Amino acid sequence: MYTRAKDSESSYASLSSESSTDAWTMLDFRVDLSEAELLSDLLWNLGVVAIEERPGSSQQTVLRTSMGDDSSGVRARVSEHFPNVLISIVYVDKAIAETWREHAEPTWVTDEVALCPSWVAPPQARHVVFIEPGDTFGLGNHPTTVLALRLGLQFCSTQQRIFDLGCGSGVLAIAVSKILQCDSYVFDIADNARHVVKANCDINQTEVKWQEQFASFDFDVVFANILAPVLISESRVIARCTVKLGIVILSGMRTEQVEKVLLSYGDFTEVGRDELDGWTSVALQKN
Repeated sequence: MYTRAKDSESSYASLSSESSTDAWTMLDFRVDLSEAELLSDLLWNLGVVAIEERPGSSQQTVLRTSMGDDSSGVRARVSEHFPNVLISIVYVDKAIAETWREHAEPTWVTDEVALCPSWVAPPQARHVVFIEPGDTFGLGNHPTTVLALRLGLQFCSTQQRIFDLGCGSGVLAIAVSKILQCDSYVFDIADNARHVVKANCDINQTEVKWQEQFASFDFDVVFANILAPVLISESRVIARCTVKLGIVILSGMRTEQVEKVLLSYGDFTEVGRDELDGWTSVALQKN
């Protein structure tokens, strides 16, 4: 899945060793065509706002996106999963890079709940959750986020203790805190996630707590909207911090990946599933 930028002219990008306050730091990933879709999925799950597909060669393409000024963690993750991908840092004039904001619009999760960019007039909805993505995270409009929140609203109860692993902008935890008054905790390995979560809490006049030592806590509901291989590798940790009969919402999976991921959750019973645009989210209850 790709989102093409409105202006793909290469003249506005400069390969420089120093960033500027007038430029966004972008990453270019030169990838074989056979791996482009898989790399795109990884980038979406790491929380990018958009991916621009740029000309490469007959066998390769270039994916451009933004992950903030300090993208070392993202580059390390991509190199781990795609060792043959060439990564370059590019600086793009902010006046051009920010044009996507002019086209942002609210995303409806249910008939009553909408996710709305913070600078856009809110729709007529019973519940509106405002999102400011910063320069690294999405607007909550990716299918994995929509699906996870739909299931979360279905299975979360008022004032439960909630945890969002890989929270990004914090949209899932903020939404259930705002709508259901849940006691919400979050964590993400992304460098500036904590700052963006705090900003979004302020916009929505709600509170979530940053929790690095989450494995020692017990949660009624755990959100995990992350890459399928990470859902597998972190399955024991996710299970350990979920109370008996608690709910885990797994998202970030292409539909064809679901059954493989569920093999790592043998202590759970599936209680819900939703699908959108080739992505699937699953709600599990701990036995």
